[in-house]
Amino acid sequence: MRRLGGYNQGMASDLFSEMKAIIAFSDDDAAALADLREPLAPHLPAVVEHFYEVLLRDDRARAILKASETRMGSLRQTLLRWLEELFSGCYDQDYYQHRCGIGRTHVKVNLPPSYMFTSMNVIRLDLVDRINRLDVPRAQRRIAAVHKILDLELAIMDETYREDVIRHIKEIERNQYQQKLSESQHLASVGQLAASLAHEIKNPLAGISGAIQVLGAGLPEDHPHKDIITEVLSQIDRLDLAVKDLLIYARPKPPERVRIDLSNTVDRAMILFRQEPAFRKVDLVCQGLDQEHIVEADETQIEQVITNLMLNAAHACKRGGHVCCRIEQPDTCVRVIIEDDGIGISPQVLARVFEPFFTTKAKGTGLGLPICKRIIKAHKGTLDIQSEVGRGTRVTFELPSQQ
Repeated sequence: MRRLGGYNQGMASDLFSEMKAIIAFSDDDAAALADLREPLAPHLPAVVEHFYEVLLRDDRARAILKASETRMGSLRQTLLRWLEELFSGCYDQDYYQHRCGIGRTHVKVNLPPSYMFTSMNVIRLDLVDRINRLDVPRAQRRIAAVHKILDLELAIMDETYREDVIRHIKEIERNQYQQKLSESQHLASVGQLAASLAHEIKNPLAGISGAIQVLGAGLPEDHPHKDIITEVLSQIDRLDLAVKDLLIYARPKPPERVRIDLSNTVDRAMILFRQEPAFRKVDLVCQGLDQEHIVEADETQIEQVITNLMLNAAHACKRGGHVCCRIEQPDTCVRVIIEDDGIGISPQVLARVFEPFFTTKAKGTGLGLPICKRIIKAHKGTLDIQSEVGRGTRVTFELPSQQ
């Protein structure tokens, strides 16, 4: 069965009949319009000129139409044909199918629906004025028929416009879905490869670390190679952390939930942070730890989230900067807020911070925040980042409360 946009032919026939019934468009109206064809024909080119004269006064309409001489000549001819068909006297299914193309054309050129209604009013007023000046018999009866056919035209345009916009939106959504599916499949492949590589690297790395430690233990403290040994072990630790991140991201463990006091978890992490070099240059403040904040969570995973977010905050700050970790409990959730007054994140980077392997750091895998997001999501919580360049960053995560 032949289709008309989103409608099959039978449905289109029913819809057009309903439209005509609503405005009481009759055979008498069709005949009245046909009677106007001959007297109005010489005046229709002037209607076209007046229409575009009015429309092109609007900057937005002019930009949409891209009004070159060639373009405007084609548009004038199209409108003239449309006006001539308006008074054809035959308003059957072929007429309806042909007129459906008008709304679709408006979608293609991105003409807003409001322009259809305002533009139609320009034509309506001009036609009525000219009919009155023609002094044709039964002028008011024929003007009433003109109003009906123009209302019918608006209904057709609006319906096809809506139909094509929906189709256009669905097409965009389908393309976006396919793109995301392709990206997900790609990331899954990368994840599998990363997990395999991490597995292959982990054991040899442990062996290298052990051998270097043995060599270092055999050197006296003042040996010139002692510092080299220390630096090699530091770089091995970096590689080990990267391998662990890859394994965690590629093969996430489901959380083993137990009831924990999030205040204790944060407090314990704060004690460790004060020994970290990154926190020696900043002022670290904790708030809200004097009350219980009970959640059901995997404490190791939540501590990993807090550690990652706090380290990010400290690394973003200059010497003398401030990092604040605050716990709140509004309604049915426990909220942890980590704020810094560091360099901030640009909107372009902020839009991508949860993408796996995306990082702006010279050192890092780009998996820290994606892992945090995944852990919080697995706990049926939310994680949000707000930032302003030069002003700092606020990271908030919420977990369901158990109190």
